[in-house]
Amino acid sequence: MKITLWGARGDVSAIHPDRSRYGVSTPCVLVEHSDADPIILDGGIGLHWLGNALMAGAFGKGQGRAQLFFSHTNWCHIQGVPFFVPLLIPGNSIRLCGGGSAHGTKQLLLEQMRSTYCPVPDFFQDGIGAHVDVCDLDTEPLQIGPLSVEHQEVGAFHGAQRLGFRISDGANTLAYIPAIEYVDDALQDRAEALARDADLLIHDAYYTDAELAAQKGAGHSCPAQALQTARRANAKRLVLFNHHPERTDDALDAAAQHLAKSDLPVEFGREKSEYSVG
Repeated sequence: MKITLWGARGDVSAIHPDRSRYGVSTPCVLVEHSDADPIILDGGIGLHWLGNALMAGAFGKGQGRAQLFFSHTNWCHIQGVPFFVPLLIPGNSIRLCGGGSAHGTKQLLLEQMRSTYCPVPDFFQDGIGAHVDVCDLDTEPLQIGPLSVEHQEVGAFHGAQRLGFRISDGANTLAYIPAIEYVDDALQDRAEALARDADLLIHDAYYTDAELAAQKGAGHSCPAQALQTARRANAKRLVLFNHHPERTDDALDAAAQHLAKSDLPVEFGREKSEYSVG
């Protein structure tokens, strides 16, 4: 598997010179396997830039297929969907999957396509763009070629159910937990189950360790908690993700230097970073 970060910033795009090295776009991760459709995790504004890159291949010819999974539907995880150009190209086939909550994934996505808010054509309408299938995830893993996609609920904050994902080809595993607050032991157990023996764990680190105590109920984690989960789960490598939009490159560099002596390989994810698993 090849994993590429197309957006690693939390909440809002951080368009500022001192935040450029770690990236400005909100969450979006591409997972590629030679024998499977591309899998995309989250649809933050990074999804727009990923879509532009995909247009150079099969998606630009109306021959692309992709699977897009949402960890949750807070705006920073879906705001790139209307601007994902492959959705506007007839012939492409794209499945959008989420937890759904009480409203259903399709209804939640349709809300932001209203012309009052959105300036682009509504590709959910018949005859406009790609074939779009929307599903609410149930308890069973999805099989995409050789890849098994499992999920666990990892809390519900700000009115949105949150999911973490585990993607494996049987030999190699990616775990993805982009937003979590460890409120009890049950949630810790779920996170560890997702990350168990993972080759790569991408984990929320929105707050610093020092900030976290004052942010109870805000729904996010910190590097120390991410590292604890990785160690308990025996994950092999940790990438910290969902950086606070006010966190500067220099601050992330300093935090990375602090973690450099860890017994586990750990780094702060940068937009356009690529990782090979297996």
